[in-house]
Amino acid sequence: MEVALYRDEGGHRVAFHGLMTCDSPWICPVCSPKLGAQRGEALGRALAHFHAAGLWVAHAVLTVQHTRGMPLSEVFEALSRAWRRMTKSREFRPHWSGLGYARGVEVTLGPNGWHPHIHLALVIPPDRDPYALEEALWEAWSGAVLEVGWAPSSRGAYSYQVARTEADIREVGRYVSKAGSGWGLGPEVAGGARKQGRGGMSPFQLLGVAWAGYLEDPEGMASWFPQAGEDFALGGLGQGGPLILREFCRAASSTAKRLGVGPHMAAWRWLEYAEATKARKALTTSRALGLVLRVKTAEVEAEAQNAVPIEVIWLSRRVYIYLLRTGRLAYFVHLAEALGSLRRACEMLGLVEGDEYTLPPANAPPLSPEGEGERVLSPVQGAG
Repeated sequence: MEVALYRDEGGHRVAFHGLMTCDSPWICPVCSPKLGAQRGEALGRALAHFHAAGLWVAHAVLTVQHTRGMPLSEVFEALSRAWRRMTKSREFRPHWSGLGYARGVEVTLGPNGWHPHIHLALVIPPDRDPYALEEALWEAWSGAVLEVGWAPSSRGAYSYQVARTEADIREVGRYVSKAGSGWGLGPEVAGGARKQGRGGMSPFQLLGVAWAGYLEDPEGMASWFPQAGEDFALGGLGQGGPLILREFCRAASSTAKRLGVGPHMAAWRWLEYAEATKARKALTTSRALGLVLRVKTAEVEAEAQNAVPIEVIWLSRRVYIYLLRTGRLAYFVHLAEALGSLRRACEMLGLVEGDEYTLPPANAPPLSPEGEGERVLSPVQGAG
């Protein structure tokens, strides 16, 4: 297992090479954050491309009214049906004509139950008034919701903003793409599934609550984690498990307690979320925007492939599986990015060089003349 450390504008980042991935944008803690970051960067660049050509960019949030007892699948389906009805509406067609769009769906669980909502990035021709579209969009959306037999949300839940600067436009791209993407403690724009919602919980917070319940009471939660064994039982949140996982579970449990969601309920809600999002697209675009997005996605992927790591190690398969199964993999990544060194992260975890991790013979980075034990890669070595 090859592990590489890179340095970019945001600091250090760790990447694993040689892994088989599932590319699930909704429920995979490995693929979801990667897809969210990639798509967010690419969509931000695509929107900035249109803005530089003189077009307007706006961001809208659309939702439907829901109650605590409604299944997520029903609310999700109402949202999808209303979207299809609105985009085909004869009354809205003159406003919709000529617009480009990117649509992402975010899901949270709040005091009033499941709350799926659409984040919509709009690309508006330069000869159109972007502010005049705000009211027309709301009327078309609320009308479509009523037509599919659902109650529209209050006007206060509807949001519409025009982005002015390139920084704001790139932020819109990341925000729309974040739906269902990622788990962890990073910025909100990096992943909707890890969002710290206002008064609500993200899906991965629900999973964190269920996991916390298992760590505290393995026998009581055994039916929810049938594959877990002694390696998973880390002695409870007070003394076991890596720092990031413990803190994530604690934060999630605090929110869940306020909402009256226990570990068993959190586990059941997580499974409901996984089932309701199965085979659904996390991000859809209009044709013109999709073509530009494809080009920008290729650019982002090429930059990632051509990036030169500053350090590379080989992690043994058994150690990787151990870190993954015990929840310590996130802690390893955190240590490596915080310390700026894969070797130091291995040493902090007590891994033995030459047995549990090694330096690739052909790419072993030489010692830096400026730092103690810090290693660097030349472009030639990095390309190998």
